[in-house]
Amino acid sequence: MRTDSQFSKINNWLSPPDPSTNLNNAKSKRHEGTGSWFLESEPFKEWKSGSRRYLWLYGIPGCGKTVLCSTIIEHLRQNKESSSHVVLDFFFDFNHIEKQSLDKLARSLVAQLYSGCEKSRKELDTLFLSFEDGRRQPTLESLLATFQQMVSHVEKIQVVIDALDECKTRKDLLLWMEKLSGSGHTKLYLLAASREEEEIKSELNRWLHQDNFVSIQRDPINHDIRAYVRRRLRKDRGFERWRSKPSVQDEIETELMKKADGM
Repeated sequence: MRTDSQFSKINNWLSPPDPSTNLNNAKSKRHEGTGSWFLESEPFKEWKSGSRRYLWLYGIPGCGKTVLCSTIIEHLRQNKESSSHVVLDFFFDFNHIEKQSLDKLARSLVAQLYSGCEKSRKELDTLFLSFEDGRRQPTLESLLATFQQMVSHVEKIQVVIDALDECKTRKDLLLWMEKLSGSGHTKLYLLAASREEEEIKSELNRWLHQDNFVSIQRDPINHDIRAYVRRRLRKDRGFERWRSKPSVQDEIETELMKKADGM
């Protein structure tokens, strides 16, 4: 009960945005089996195994980056190696002001880590006390420093961050990512996704090798789209009248796929 009470105090103090709303929304849009092409790719296998520490996924608007991130997060959580293996996630979001800054990301990550790893809690408890038992708000710098201290208590931590381009404090975010890469935390693995914007690409180029840049190509996305369209045509009640006319279903599928183009 004391632990629950302390967690409640910490959560009320931080007021972290909840990434599960984005995650659940993306999962509801995902067709079963889509995204498997990425889970089976060499870059992801190497990142998951630990031989790569960082990956940047990029693609055109509407290519399904957020849905793909939800697939990755669900896969990682289903395949955790131990209780000391933690998976954290965050979705920057143009539609929600509380999900548009590095400060909000930091609050969410430390709250998730506090919940997921008991050994890391003393670091955030100490920060809470230092800000007059939560009567004052923590600075961004103190949150980021505490996150790094908390990470040292985790056996393995995988962080998935979606939509870097939707962060309004993007320069600070990219600088934090660079500092994180040089922090010496060999147990931390970061996967981020965004549109291919020059500012993001040039900043990541400063410290991340291009082998860790993964373009979301049209062909596998079109394959996922085709699987979704085919299922809708053959299973949805709204298309029942075409069930006896497979040639018409095929024609509809072909016309829709002509317009998909990886989106």
